[in-house]
Amino acid sequence: MRILVDECLPKQLKIWLGGKHHVSTVQEMGWTSIGNGRLLRLANESGFHVFVTADKNIYHQQNFHGLQTSAVVIPSNRKLLVQKSVSAFVQSLERIQPGQRVIMDLGSDVENWESLRLQEITQEAQHIVHIFRP
Repeated sequence: MRILVDECLPKQLKIWLGGKHHVSTVQEMGWTSIGNGRLLRLANESGFHVFVTADKNIYHQQNFHGLQTSAVVIPSNRKLLVQKSVSAFVQSLERIQPGQRVIMDLGSDVENWESLRLQEITQEAQHIVHIFRP
């Protein structure tokens, strides 16, 4: 799976995901400071399967019509918390379908983020929520 990491997330996410996926950062692609709409289109045209970001408003700001690239929102851009959310993110990747917009709900107990399991998937008006709990 080809994954594009937004510039608002730590670039170490590429390393934390290991070698199972082909991961690129927005910086590596030379797409820094490009607005989300254009960035999503570039990701789609370049064959990325998933765009991962911490921008919780992306679904309200952008039109996803016609895109095959999915988007996943990780609930924090803080380095330690992103690292703790990697296992949950991988679980979301295993369930994601082309063009889906997913928000990860990891709960408020950040100490448990490393051991969370996907418990429920719900459909909201503009996106899907992956709910993780211990």
